Amino acid sequence: MNVDVVSREGPTLWRRFRRFRRSLTELGVAAAVLLGALPGGVGASPLAFDVVDLHVDLPYQYVYRGRPFSAGTGQYPAEKLAGAGVVGVVLPLYAPRQVGPDGPRRQDLEASYARVFEALATTPPFGLPGCGSAEVRTWLAFEGAAPLANHLEDVPGWVARGVRSFGLVHSYDNALAGSATGAARGGLTTAGRAVTRRVYAAGGFLDVSHASDRALADVLAIAGELGKPVVATHSNVRALAGHPRNLSAAQLRGIARTGGVIGINFHAPYLARGRAATLADVVEHVRYAVRIAGVSHVAIGSDFEGDIRPPPELSDVAAFPRLARALSDAGLATEAVRAIMSENALRILCPRLTKAAASASRGVPPKPAIW
Repeated sequence: MNVDVVSREGPTLWRRFRRFRRSLTELGVAAAVLLGALPGGVGASPLAFDVVDLHVDLPYQYVYRGRPFSAGTGQYPAEKLAGAGVVGVVLPLYAPRQVGPDGPRRQDLEASYARVFEALATTPPFGLPGCGSAEVRTWLAFEGAAPLANHLEDVPGWVARGVRSFGLVHSYDNALAGSATGAARGGLTTAGRAVTRRVYAAGGFLDVSHASDRALADVLAIAGELGKPVVATHSNVRALAGHPRNLSAAQLRGIARTGGVIGINFHAPYLARGRAATLADVVEHVRYAVRIAGVSHVAIGSDFEGDIRPPPELSDVAAFPRLARALSDAGLATEAVRAIMSENALRILCPRLTKAAASASRGVPPKPAIW
């Protein structure tokens, strides 16, 4: 409606129009608040953001626990992704330690990949791995990459097949690195250093979420030398919850200096010690990480489907809008919330796509991008 036309018709009609417009606005806000208050934060929300989750263990539940890929344990059901705003997710090809006599083997990674690829092809709204167009983009990851220790030649092929994130170690020390919860907690081995360099050369990045302090320092040193990012896909703040899986302030700053990101984890023991964890704890870990590392270096790595115990307010993927509202209510600007919920992760996962979008905004024709 043209306001100039209304104003010429006289003040009475103009006042009626203003009252009508205000009523529509109030009705819309009330409906949004009501829908946003539904369990799990489902429904329309005045703060709807895209979400890219850096760590969801659906492959583990599907391949090793026999649960449907479309539902998992119920924390990340496919039918709830659209309503939650999920547009991208990193899926680790994790193989349990007991899968072989000496731990995971090359064939275990291959078998997991084959099953997950088939599941992605037949489970909407998931897309196949990569930065192409999809309702929910997916990327693969390794969480414990010991089978690569004697097979550096495998790394470029894995990157080509969609593995972006390489976590050298999981919950125990292995042939590549010491674990944050391992016995020795040593640094990178000779093989670990070689794999790290090969991953970066092939276009992947290192995930240090399960790495010991010494191994993390070694990765930061190599990444700094090469000018490459380091990512902690699902880790929290040690100053707020003193768990060895969490990161010190110096480590947060070190990851930020590489251009990397820290994905905040929803697992209760990494959020609070000696008491139940809440949504407020997740918000405080995000805020602390933002203060130390900077808003461009904080993301979400829920660890859903990884046998975690999340706060009751974040019981499943449908609660992402609730988290976004809580971050906004805690004083984070809209652009900051948007960066944390998706943009920072996308910058790492699809650097060429992000650069192409930036070029397009400046009127420069974008180049085709795989990553």
